[in-house]
Amino acid sequence: MIKIKIITPGNIGIIESDAGHALLDILRKNGYEIYAPCGGKGTCGKCLVTVKGEGEIISCQYYPDKNIEVILPGEDEANILVHQTEYLEDIPCEKGADYISQNPYGVAIDIGTTTVVLYFLNLLTGQIEKISSFMNPQKTYGADVITRINYCQEHKNGLTELKKLIVDAINKELEIFKQKQELNPANFEKIVITGNTTMLHVFLGEDPLSIALAPFKPKFIEKQVKKGHSTGLNINTDAEVVTLPCISAFVGADIVAGLAALKVPQKNYLFLDIGTNGEIALITGDKIITCATAAGPAFEGANLSCGMGALYGAISGFTSQKDYQVIGNSEPGGICGSGIIDIVAYLIMNDLIDETGLLKETFVIHHENNIQVTQQDIREIQLAKSAIYSGIKILMNRAGLSYHSIDALYLAGGFGNYININSAIQIGLLPFELGDKIYPVGNSAVIGALQYLKSDEFGEKIDKILHKSQYIELSDVNEFTMEFALNMDFRKSAF
Repeated sequence: MIKIKIITPGNIGIIESDAGHALLDILRKNGYEIYAPCGGKGTCGKCLVTVKGEGEIISCQYYPDKNIEVILPGEDEANILVHQTEYLEDIPCEKGADYISQNPYGVAIDIGTTTVVLYFLNLLTGQIEKISSFMNPQKTYGADVITRINYCQEHKNGLTELKKLIVDAINKELEIFKQKQELNPANFEKIVITGNTTMLHVFLGEDPLSIALAPFKPKFIEKQVKKGHSTGLNINTDAEVVTLPCISAFVGADIVAGLAALKVPQKNYLFLDIGTNGEIALITGDKIITCATAAGPAFEGANLSCGMGALYGAISGFTSQKDYQVIGNSEPGGICGSGIIDIVAYLIMNDLIDETGLLKETFVIHHENNIQVTQQDIREIQLAKSAIYSGIKILMNRAGLSYHSIDALYLAGGFGNYININSAIQIGLLPFELGDKIYPVGNSAVIGALQYLKSDEFGEKIDKILHKSQYIELSDVNEFTMEFALNMDFRKSAF
């Protein structure tokens, strides 16, 4: 008999079960509703829960054999996770392909600047057998892509070091899966990788310097196809390793894959991925206009006095000093991106900071753990939110559209799932006019890579995205500087 601690916002419970049962079945038997549209067959990968110490897992494919702690989303968050699946493709796995081994697997990987996500796919059954994620180990060499590019240039073996870090980290995840499934490296036959342009360059060992220097021309933006033996990955030597195509130096394959994964009816909509680099696309008819803004790492918890990633112990939601949410329902250890947005919105609404961002005094959230928000934290958020909002405005102006012409704004990335949209509007990160038209779609980038892994036909969607896309370099747009200055202020809004 094993014990499973169930942690939900505001509650902790203990349930018991015999080993040998899928976690999804155990949870359902004990009254916990988990979204699993494929009925627990493992083909949709949507019955995600978090196991402390292991990260996100697919509950229908996870068979606990020891005591564990499971963190379940709150009702609001669960509804977001359910509804976001309505907006993304779920293509059946192609059958009849020629494989090298009798038990072939593929892996879809999103190499983010902060987080790396892997989906392990059984190419014969179409089952997603595992999802794993980890913090990108390159972050110790810089929180953003420019800092990492600089590291590559300032150190003789910098590029080699950063490439080895990411390859070794991926190999570690491959090894864990291989041992659990009793596989060997030859079973990994196809790897599809998405990510921003810099991350793909570093993974392939290509010098990223030209990305950071005007006129910002990467070594490549096209799809790259390599053999397994040339990548350093511990996979079949003849495996196909594909890095998906990018649009420009700063609008990468993550945006291309995400746009291709969307299945939406609207004619005019915005697509926004908020990270250290804010990537934005405006889709209007048969045209896609894109840009990127240097938002910095503040929304991912970095560069904040008490900032941390969206990990166990992070304050992720806030309504007052006596009412805040902590991931894992534990003692707070810091503040993640969704938490800082809520806190800044609270400070605005309660007149604790003025329009210019002047903080009357350091705002203390938790005295015992010395968790607070400082004036410098506010400045970091101002810079980040103005960069994103100004990028949106430039695209809107370039297309000659008003917000009333926009049918939807889709928020991509894990960060977009968890932010309070009203708070994001309150601080001036997202347009007030689109308040009831903003929809989180989760990590659409890795879902796009997964669909490409499942079906060659998905590549045609990607080709169409590329054909329709154009890129605007904001440093060449004179009005961006003015927009950036104008959008630094905070203006109290009523909802």
